[in-house]
Amino acid sequence: MSKSINFLLTLFLLLTFNNVVTQCSEVDEFDELLALDDELEREKEHDGVKSSEAEVLTKAQRIVHELNNENTERIVNGYEFVLVLGYAPWCSRSAELMPHFAEAANSLKDSGNSLVLAKVDGDRFTKAGSFLGIKGYPTLLLFVNGTSQPYTGGFTA
Repeated sequence: MSKSINFLLTLFLLLTFNNVVTQCSEVDEFDELLALDDELEREKEHDGVKSSEAEVLTKAQRIVHELNNENTERIVNGYEFVLVLGYAPWCSRSAELMPHFAEAANSLKDSGNSLVLAKVDGDRFTKAGSFLGIKGYPTLLLFVNGTSQPYTGGFTA
């Protein structure tokens, strides 16, 4: 439980970053999808309907970029701040982290933060994993203006 709290606290510390660099049409299309999602959410709130857990997960799937061998470099360099989760489907710790990552994505978007969240299946997209420097699972990497920033904090259970 404390791992998830530490993860969420780390993400919320990153909330101070507020600028997004949009340099490609994929980024614009993604922003349009988010605007449509916001509009649908406002309509539901207006009608008094609460979102189900499935809708929350669906929203997170639209918010979190799914990296692959073709788009990884473009996404990492296309935003000022990108937090990447390197995972493997067979990894139990990756599976434990995924719901927290989705929750963090929703919270960050709802707060208007410009930190972009992305994930990559390092087993399936080995070229992308290698480009990002993923050596184990799960791996969290923060990119600032396309450059990976090392984590120098401690790890607790």
